[in-house]
Amino acid sequence: MRLAGKRILVTGSTMGIGFAAARLMRHQGARVAVHGRDRGRVQAAIDELGDGEDVVPIIGDVGDLRDCRRMVDDALAAMGGLDCLVNNAGISDLSYPEDVTEAHYRKVANVNLRSAFFLTQYALPALRASKGSVIFNASVCGLFAGPTDSYIYACVKSGMINLGKSLALELAPDVRVNVLCPGYIDTPLIAAENAATDGQIYTFIESAAALQRIGTMEECASSMVYLASDEASYFTGSVLVNDGGLTAQRTWGGRN
Repeated sequence: MRLAGKRILVTGSTMGIGFAAARLMRHQGARVAVHGRDRGRVQAAIDELGDGEDVVPIIGDVGDLRDCRRMVDDALAAMGGLDCLVNNAGISDLSYPEDVTEAHYRKVANVNLRSAFFLTQYALPALRASKGSVIFNASVCGLFAGPTDSYIYACVKSGMINLGKSLALELAPDVRVNVLCPGYIDTPLIAAENAATDGQIYTFIESAAALQRIGTMEECASSMVYLASDEASYFTGSVLVNDGGLTAQRTWGGRN
């Protein structure tokens, strides 16, 4: 198994990409700390995964730095160390530039970027001890000018990409740091938005991506498994784009 014996904390792993990553990482032999803000949702996720010593519940709000520190401490206490931190937790609250408030800006930046930096800082001694790795789950929105209602989200994800690349240089050779940039992935939130718009979201994605379809959560999670594995031991400072050709098509301008 690709992750046999590895101890991994996946933030925001009660649903969506984070849950898919936790499930696939466990299947690949890892011991996984499943994180969420709500104890009931964390337990529901663990119940779905199948309870066992290789699944650890972690409760906390990544928007609160005191919780961030406690989350890392709890994961270390439960697993005896840490081999990989997956900074996956995030929100995609939308607002057009003229409507952005200070509260909106602070919330999106705190949850998506500030938490990722400080969780990494708090986990750093353990990751140095294990010669481990960090994965930042960013977005293709950080690579190009995204929809204007994703204005702050795109700015923050761009910051996450540069944070990951910068930390890779700072922490080498002890700790590897890589960034994953997913495109449109079929999460419950996207599915709900698609249903609310009578299928318009999926129709748009089919026209925007070169593969003409939305990605699955498992296809995205498999990238995290690879980056966390020893097979990726020469990967650091890398930005891995998993988007069905979305960014390539935006650059090129589409099919003839």
